[in-house]
Amino acid sequence: MNIYLDIDGVLLANDKNLAPHAKEFLSYVLEHYPDTTYWLTTHCQGDANTPIEHVGHLFDLETIELMRMIKPTKWDVAKTDGIDFTKPFLWFDDDCFDFEKKILIKHGVLDNWIEVNLQKDENQLLKFINSFPLPVGNL
Repeated sequence: MNIYLDIDGVLLANDKNLAPHAKEFLSYVLEHYPDTTYWLTTHCQGDANTPIEHVGHLFDLETIELMRMIKPTKWDVAKTDGIDFTKPFLWFDDDCFDFEKKILIKHGVLDNWIEVNLQKDENQLLKFINSFPLPVGNL
C-alpha cells in the first residue's frame, strides 16, 4: 500500500510546532511502509530533500534519517496528480479541495483520503497508529 503524507496540518500543528505524536506516526508508517511512503505536499515538487529542509529543524536526528526514506511526488494543481491510483493507498492530509475530491470519487477512493484535523483531535495521529490501516472513523 502506498502512503501519501502532507506536512502542514498533519505533521506540523502550525509553523513552529510539531503535531502531537508526529514522530511516532512517522516511525510507525516508515517501519511498516518503508518503500511505499511518499510526500504529497506543496513542500515537495519532485525533490524529497525539500520537505526535510522545511521541517527537519523540528525533528530529532533519528526521525530525520527515517524521513529520508520518503519518496517525492510531483504534481501541478491537484495533489491527486501525484497519486498512483493503480495501487491501494492512504492519503493523510488536512485539506482536500473539491476538485480533488471529485477525482477521488471518480476513482472510487474518496475514503482513502484520511482527513487530519488536529484542531478537533490533537491525538489523531496516535489514533491512526493504533487503528492502521483503517481510518479512525471506521473503528
